Amino acid sequence: MRRTLRVLYNSFERGWKDKTVSPLDRRGRFNLDEAAAELQLDEAYVASLYKPLHYTYSMKGQRYPAEQGRTSRPGSLAASRDRMFPLYRRNYKLDRELRVLDHRRISTD
Repeated sequence: MRRTLRVLYNSFERGWKDKTVSPLDRRGRFNLDEAAAELQLDEAYVASLYKPLHYTYSMKGQRYPAEQGRTSRPGSLAASRDRMFPLYRRNYKLDRELRVLDHRRISTD
């Protein structure tokens, strides 16, 4: 107990940015931007791999009843899924680039 308190106190003293991550750290700190740069991939694409695909791309997936959104009613506006859940907003640009075939980008050569 004393040892953990001392380690914690020392880390606060130095500042949290200077704290080194031990090789036995089981929490698995992982920076997606660094991984994307290392693999030379798009950051948005790498980030989309770490959440369910239907959160990012236009595909079927499980939706909870609260996620369905609702149509407009008298005195209230329509609430879309993207507006109600901004963290799970679909990236339609990425979807078009990676999933939808464009006849202009495909050649027979």
